[in-house]
Amino acid sequence: MHFLPVSLIAAAVSIALGQGWKFIRPLFEGEAPALRDILKSGGMPSSHTAAVASMTLLGGLREGFDTSLFALSAVFTAIIAHDAIKVRGSISTIIKLLRRTIPPDILEMEDGLPSTVGHTFGEVFVGLVLAVAVAFLCHWILP
Repeated sequence: MHFLPVSLIAAAVSIALGQGWKFIRPLFEGEAPALRDILKSGGMPSSHTAAVASMTLLGGLREGFDTSLFALSAVFTAIIAHDAIKVRGSISTIIKLLRRTIPPDILEMEDGLPSTVGHTFGEVFVGLVLAVAVAFLCHWILP
């Protein structure tokens, strides 16, 4: 018996792997990693999408794909993925436009703007792939 539900473990693992990648990715580009990147929103992959999708898939694998729990989770996952691309992705586009049009000294007066907020379709897709991998591993490894 687990102290935590397996689906919650899968979500935590998905977030840790997604955010961990954001931390170590600069090493592959010849840059030093920054601890603040672990808490960064947006970018590759979508950890939010990975977390909810891994819970959804694991719920389907464990409880059945014909349950209300799976249906609820699937709708929730679709909303999270859609918002990551459309709503938060639009905010990222607006931030890029603001950076091009507003002088940097004015932006800094307002505590600056985040470099990323939302996701592209590709970043959400990679989050979904991560979710599938984590969900199946948790399903097979954890009783």
